[in-house]
Amino acid sequence: MSGKKVLVTGGHGNLGSYITKELAQSGYDVYVLTRNSKNKIDDIDYKIIEADITDLESLHQKLDFEIDYCVHTASFNEFFLPEYPKKALDINTLGTRNLLEVLSKKNIKNFIYFSTFHVYGLNSGIITEENYLNPKNDYASTHLFAEFYVKQFGYTNNLKYTILRLTNSYGVPTFIDSDKWYLVLNDLVKMAFENQKVVLHSNGKAKRDFIYMGDVAIIVDKLLRIDATNDIFNVSSSQIYEIIELANIVKNVFKVRYKKTIEIQINQHDKLIYETLEVKNEKLKSLIDFTINDVIQQEINKIFDLLEQNSEK
Repeated sequence: MSGKKVLVTGGHGNLGSYITKELAQSGYDVYVLTRNSKNKIDDIDYKIIEADITDLESLHQKLDFEIDYCVHTASFNEFFLPEYPKKALDINTLGTRNLLEVLSKKNIKNFIYFSTFHVYGLNSGIITEENYLNPKNDYASTHLFAEFYVKQFGYTNNLKYTILRLTNSYGVPTFIDSDKWYLVLNDLVKMAFENQKVVLHSNGKAKRDFIYMGDVAIIVDKLLRIDATNDIFNVSSSQIYEIIELANIVKNVFKVRYKKTIEIQINQHDKLIYETLEVKNEKLKSLIDFTINDVIQQEINKIFDLLEQNSEK
């Protein structure tokens, strides 16, 4: 893919950094759009564009060159922070529209938008792309509104696009100052490392589909190598874990590494019963061939490595 220019928004973020590395190593001419350029991914060649997607004028100025592809991962998903609804609408929805307005004037061959499976509003059952859309929080609603804008520009401006509804992705953070330490696997490992125990606020029985971010990055690369379909796909692994299962894997890795046994505390008052969850990915598999890897134990070790390196500074 030498000479093909790809813009990765949020390319220093949790998932975006994995995509940046994969595409740069695959020979793309990668441009990372970020609000904060203080970090730089080591050992790969790419260019940094510092801009805020909520600032339309800035985007026009900074993106004043031809771009072949865009992978849009930039979003604001910290639902627990103050004023989240407004910030999420500004960034996830209107920010996406700003980006679409600028890029629709270029010959984009594929605009890949990362949405979320939470647009279905389900935590159990079998989920396909045909499920009724029923977002139940601002996180899901703002991503669904952004999907509507992507499809709108596909209709009005003939923008070629792919919408990906991602489940729960995991992998060691690229940077220690990541703002995604609250994600389940990161949080469990960090608790074990810092507190020598894991405390769950639930009974740990919630079931989630977990997919490795390295696999997601490879899926993106494969999608960029074919014609855009103007369609929507679930990105999932069909590998379901209960939170308590993950906590026990962290406990076992900790014991091997540090020769200590840690305690796992659950919320004994949480009596919720969680049904089976299955997020189908057959539609995506019918389009491209990809492999799903279960590397949770490996990534737990890498997260411990990162935390150790930081504690030694």
